[in-house]
Amino acid sequence: MITDPTVAFNNGGDVKTFDGQVAGHGGILQLPNGSLIKGSTEVELNFYKAVKDYNLPLKKFMPECFNFDPSFKQIEEQYLQNKQGCFINMSNLLLNYLNPNVIDIKLGTRLYDDDADEMKKQKMIAMANNTTSAATGIQISALQVFDKPEQRIKKIGKTYGKMLTVDNLPHALLRFFYNITEPVYKNSIYSNEEELDKSFLNREPSNYTVGFFKAILSQIYELRDAVYNCHARIYGSSLCIIYETIEVAREVERRCENPEAYVYPFSVHLIDFAHSSFVDPSLGEDQSLMTGLNNLIVIIENYLKTFNKI
Repeated sequence: MITDPTVAFNNGGDVKTFDGQVAGHGGILQLPNGSLIKGSTEVELNFYKAVKDYNLPLKKFMPECFNFDPSFKQIEEQYLQNKQGCFINMSNLLLNYLNPNVIDIKLGTRLYDDDADEMKKQKMIAMANNTTSAATGIQISALQVFDKPEQRIKKIGKTYGKMLTVDNLPHALLRFFYNITEPVYKNSIYSNEEELDKSFLNREPSNYTVGFFKAILSQIYELRDAVYNCHARIYGSSLCIIYETIEVAREVERRCENPEAYVYPFSVHLIDFAHSSFVDPSLGEDQSLMTGLNNLIVIIENYLKTFNKI
């Protein structure tokens, strides 16, 4: 059982509840140094350690885990003494963003591991069948976008993702990415994709937007290769994609000045490994997770092909 650190800690005011989480069970704490502490499992810690010890390419896309660093001893002494349960001290993926836009995409057609009891297994099968997970390996868990006119973050909860269908899932994913240059969530209660304006899908994207989509694709290609080559089964994990809220005209100008050197302000991460383990390479790829990644790639590629941009 995972321990909620917000219950276990008597922090004395020097730590705070992390408010940047868009999905999951909550209960993550942010330390004064910016790093995070969350309840974890030995399975997740062992997965982090193996990826680090063998320097697997997947490491690039995972949050950094500090449990195995010399500096963690001080964290233990200061914050974890006499605390029951397993905790992980990890990097804060939002730390370098000012006004981040974040999407949490649950990956996989299968959402349970081999240790799940029959009740848990049937619950996860039903969840996959009742959402877009079973058919596509993709389910939008939640997201947040920065509303420029109102100058505040708006969080779009799990209801939005649960109401998506196989048909409009691509619209929802493309909408999040397109939002970097044009506000496409306005005038909505955000509970149903069908209520949102879809005219952006028919407009030819700007060169800047096309470049952003291609940059996202490049990272997902690399992540797919990393997953394929790590010989693991990763169940219940999420793809977390973050991009900064930008001043569009300024960023377009910066890109035009030096297109080869320009770096889009975003990052791609794989998070949550409580149900992850390594397997014999002879068992082949993680078909559940790879289905989700491949379908996400196809959605973006098809969008760009519509406008002959790929």
